[in-house]
Amino acid sequence: MSFEEHEGIKFLEIDPAKYISEHVNINNCLIGSKTANITAVKGKVGQAVKTIMKDGFTETTNVVSYDVETGEPDWIVTQASGEQMVVNDTKFKSLYEKSDATAGEEIKPLGKFRSMIRLDEDVAFKASWGDMQYIKKGGVLVVLANNDIYGIQKEEFEQSYKVITEKDEQALNLLNENLAVVSKKTPKPTIFLSVAYPYDSEEDQKILKSIIRYINSKGIKAVNIRNSTGENINILNEISKCLTNCEGILALAFNKGKNKTSPFIQIETAMAHDSNLETLMIIPKLVEREGVLFEGNVDGKAVELDNSADLQAFENNEVIKNLDTFIEKVTKRFEFKITDEVLAQFREGLFDVDEKEQTKQNLVNFLKNFYQTDENFDFDNVFIKKPVQIKAVAIENDGVYETKNGKTFLRAGDFLVTDLDGKVYSVDKKEFETRYIKINGEKDKYISKVIPTIAKQKDGKAEVFALSNAEDKYSMDNETFKLKYQTIKEYIFGLTMNRDSKNIQEL
Repeated sequence: MSFEEHEGIKFLEIDPAKYISEHVNINNCLIGSKTANITAVKGKVGQAVKTIMKDGFTETTNVVSYDVETGEPDWIVTQASGEQMVVNDTKFKSLYEKSDATAGEEIKPLGKFRSMIRLDEDVAFKASWGDMQYIKKGGVLVVLANNDIYGIQKEEFEQSYKVITEKDEQALNLLNENLAVVSKKTPKPTIFLSVAYPYDSEEDQKILKSIIRYINSKGIKAVNIRNSTGENINILNEISKCLTNCEGILALAFNKGKNKTSPFIQIETAMAHDSNLETLMIIPKLVEREGVLFEGNVDGKAVELDNSADLQAFENNEVIKNLDTFIEKVTKRFEFKITDEVLAQFREGLFDVDEKEQTKQNLVNFLKNFYQTDENFDFDNVFIKKPVQIKAVAIENDGVYETKNGKTFLRAGDFLVTDLDGKVYSVDKKEFETRYIKINGEKDKYISKVIPTIAKQKDGKAEVFALSNAEDKYSMDNETFKLKYQTIKEYIFGLTMNRDSKNIQEL
């Protein structure tokens, strides 16, 4: 059990989902709806907003970002009691009546039901926006079904909310249903944050916190290495372990004296480059460009930061533009690792000891159960199709369209796909969503998902079908097959292992 002191009060640090599951009972849960009007304005990206209660207590700090769903900046909402908070565009539109309000105009809440638990102690936790939130005894923790938990102070709750029901089975059931959604830990894209320690200056601390908040608000987890034990450790080995679980590296090359940055910025960025990770370097104006800090010496972007600029001045500047591009690339890489995490657990058994036939059979059994197939196959005829990028347009109206197979009747929602050879063919909506993922920020561009495929080779031909759709069968010559597919053994061998380390810290 650990405590954190904030403004003279000791708060119990909690994992909110775990805390609620351990403390919820029929006497402390309730359902409420918001009744008080608010005012709201669109925020400026990078703008930091402190949520300060009427009594002067600072509850949390958030930073304005872009909504990944709508592309719109977050809203700065002012509650009836005067405190301000940041609300993303999608959430704002789901909770309030107007999304085109003028400054100062009162906006009514939609009155949606929210499940909550009352607190009988002071608690602190890392909120979904990446900063700590401090909720005092008597307040509530709200559990929404969209994978969100946040807190409301006692006085503000009583002023702005109406209790619909409490201390009954309905309230307990709703809270547990929403909690079940939240408790399903959704993996997040992870980046290694290489930062020149110690970041002594107040200005460096402000920049670091703003960047971490911005990254967190975009659904990205930032980690790096710390030696909390004080023992001698193989630091390069620890960095290597940490990098194996990351999709990218963000290097903050702060000035550590004589206009030079820390040598570990050079080392960690070079190691990440060697691991083929996405790279972005943010370099204060006065820091000397040397080694990896020269753009072009590693794959990735180097962007200059004016040290006098608080990142509240982020809007439309080069730092934000490059951060957004970096985050898009990291997110895209992560989308192909969703199944990798599961497959990687088989790596040690498959490659450290080839004789472990049981491990191979376990993988086959896993694939059969995961894809719910009765097809008879073994480890040696499972392949992975190498990801390819395609262009696809959704059909808006039923009608006849030209494809590589001639004119075809298609229904609204189906896709016309243009492959790498320029051939156009049709894919129905359900099958398309099974096979492809949208590339963030790219109009009409998609990339194929990583789906295990069964292939049986005979007489110079490969008979192929994806485990996700046993009816989708086709054949091709062996040479073409070798160009487009790799064995599942080769694929798993290329995966990074999930190595835990007590020296990896989340930022």
